[in-house]
Amino acid sequence: MPDPIGWAVLVVGALLGSLVGGVAGFGTGIIMLPLVAWVLGLRSAVPVLTVTMAIGNLARIWWSRGEVDRAVVLRFALGAVPATTLGTIVSVGAPAEWLGRFVGLFLIASVPLRRILATDFFRMRLRYFPVLGVVVGLISGLVVTTGPLNTPFFLAYGLRRSAYVGTEAVCAMVMHLARGAALARYALLTWQTFAVGALLGATMFAGSWFGRRLLDRMSERVFLGIIEVLLVVMGLHSLLFPR
Repeated sequence: MPDPIGWAVLVVGALLGSLVGGVAGFGTGIIMLPLVAWVLGLRSAVPVLTVTMAIGNLARIWWSRGEVDRAVVLRFALGAVPATTLGTIVSVGAPAEWLGRFVGLFLIASVPLRRILATDFFRMRLRYFPVLGVVVGLISGLVVTTGPLNTPFFLAYGLRRSAYVGTEAVCAMVMHLARGAALARYALLTWQTFAVGALLGATMFAGSWFGRRLLDRMSERVFLGIIEVLLVVMGLHSLLFPR
């Protein structure tokens, strides 16, 4: 269990991460992962963050519950659930460094990718989401947090603001539950790590609420600008600190 300083670091990180996630639809896990690993160690980081993100996503789902695109969620889940389970099993022996660099490159590349997808060059259609679920689910099982990987495709489909945040949160929840089941199956998710993750997840409701209030006052141009800045910053972080 964390000491008092560790708890303070984790709670502040959970509030900040949930605020960012409430506005941009992603970023919570990328902010929390290094903090949890620093306080609790790498072995405990994945199961704790899995519980934290699952509970924290409930807040984003609740605040945007009326605008979730259920058709997208269903098709995404068809591919994401088995792929996340497989990725979690494979992650035991996967080198973290090359995974981190891969994610960093994709995040930076997703900024021009989003702009290309917004043109008539490619049109994201509903039938493509099972394939997206397989790819993102596999990576989610390996690196835990993959919200930004969905971003260019969800935006290209036409999801914006609360519809994007809520739909992405439900899709992320599906992957967290699949990963949690796999971790429990291999005794990597204990009652102690569950308790820490649950307490951190509960603190995210406040940050998500403030994020939703900011989102309601934000124009689409500002919303997309914030997302692109976060993608570049987090991509550079993954490249420079791939582990």
